[in-house]
Amino acid sequence: MSAQHPTAQQEVDYLIIGGGSAGCVLADRLSENGKFTVLLLEAGPPDRSPFIHIPAGFLSLLDNPKLSWRYGSDPQASSTGRVIAYPQGKMLGGTGSLNGMLYVRSARTEHDRWLAEGCTGWSFEDVLPFYEKLENIDGAAPHKRMPVSRYVKQHPLSSAYLQACGEVGLTVRDTLNGVEREGAAAFHQNRQGRFRTGPAQTYLRHARGRTNLKIKTNTLAQRIVFEGQRAVAAQVQCDGQTVFVKARKEIIISCGAIRSPQLLQLSGVGPAPLLESLGIPLVLALAGVGENLRDHYSVRLSQRVKGIGTLNERTRGFGLAAELLNYVFMGSGVLTMGASSCAAFAKSSPTLNAPDLQLSFAPGSFEPGTYQLERQGGMTISVYQSYPQSKGSVRIRSTDAAQMPSIQPNYLSDAGDRSALLAGLRLARQIYAMPALSRWGIEETLPGPKIQTDEEWLNYARDKGVSGYHLVGTCRMGTSETAVVDPQLKVRGLHGLRVVDASILPSCTSGNSNAPTLMVAEKAADMILASSQ
Repeated sequence: MSAQHPTAQQEVDYLIIGGGSAGCVLADRLSENGKFTVLLLEAGPPDRSPFIHIPAGFLSLLDNPKLSWRYGSDPQASSTGRVIAYPQGKMLGGTGSLNGMLYVRSARTEHDRWLAEGCTGWSFEDVLPFYEKLENIDGAAPHKRMPVSRYVKQHPLSSAYLQACGEVGLTVRDTLNGVEREGAAAFHQNRQGRFRTGPAQTYLRHARGRTNLKIKTNTLAQRIVFEGQRAVAAQVQCDGQTVFVKARKEIIISCGAIRSPQLLQLSGVGPAPLLESLGIPLVLALAGVGENLRDHYSVRLSQRVKGIGTLNERTRGFGLAAELLNYVFMGSGVLTMGASSCAAFAKSSPTLNAPDLQLSFAPGSFEPGTYQLERQGGMTISVYQSYPQSKGSVRIRSTDAAQMPSIQPNYLSDAGDRSALLAGLRLARQIYAMPALSRWGIEETLPGPKIQTDEEWLNYARDKGVSGYHLVGTCRMGTSETAVVDPQLKVRGLHGLRVVDASILPSCTSGNSNAPTLMVAEKAADMILASSQ
């Protein structure tokens, strides 16, 4: 290390910063052969809360300051200054210990787009073996790390939703993870029996007894230390003390789409004007760091229902007591459910060659703009455009690693996104009108039948839409001047430094982002180990 930095208090072969989904996979795979010493750093605590392990408990974690970063967007001028919430996991497993556990692979369409942007080696055929390597589907491959399970029992409203999708002409399939993406099916979950099986509960639990793997929680990375253009160490805050950890081989940043670009910027890697304005010494001007933020913007249509119970009633009073008994003695019921039960992938226009909409269904309804269940029974279809072209940014406000960065999502700034969303919202209303669902529906509560014109729909979307929590793209992979990492996930222009998490995805995948993140980490581990020979 250079003279201006203290001597490292610890030295390892591979230093992984961020104990989220990708970090857990990397910690397991890089330590697996026993040849290398590996240190995993996580800013939050261990994954001990019971609400992490009970699938439906994720709703109680989203606003927990000890286990969630509780990020928020800059006030949105298009929505009367509204702040969009971005709860991200702050514990071992990261958002993989906090999310709704919906497991959806990336599809061929997005990989074709990435190849066109110079992401050589990232075709669907290239990544499929890594999905297959990690997935234990319905218990068929217990030697694989990640249990991926069907719902124990579908709610009757969920079955009715799938039937209604068939009634509007969509193909009802056995799975959302098949060769064909267009159509409707029940979700698979990261769940085994009654428990969540996120990356901390699988990969990391499998690996943590190894003597060559160390895990440090409650440790916040403050910056990467460079010698010239090579990353050699990290400055971290642990137990109130500043510590320097050196990496002999590589430092791997796996902090997610918000914190990974934040850490690079704090370390002097990013847009030069931003870093200079904060007095951060420039290591490398990379204008793309923190740019290209993409996310699924989710807009809900809810209906009040009659003649059938929903999640709303089953999570209060005597209904909740009954569900607790069901969960304890039978390992089933609403407490085993994730964020949604089933979904449809559809086209916003018949001229498209692949679906660009997801319409997910939940047999419950929420207070507007939140994930708090209503008291009266309801059901919800959430609509988003799968491939948003609207781009935002993540930019630091200060040199303090603990301070929330500026997050500007720019939702619906692209005309194509607005057009596709309108088509999706109208399709959702059409699905509600089909006989399979209309027999249960009383009235539309969100947005309400008065909303009819394009302008009314868009105003409602801007005022009440929420993040799909699928943030990607802020350290995007590619070969252009605005790409942050190359197809090997090495930070362009630097040595000994990679980024491995959802931030490297050039654009959103068509579905939920956790399964693609696990795939990215599996593929990255393979590349890192191959380069170590």
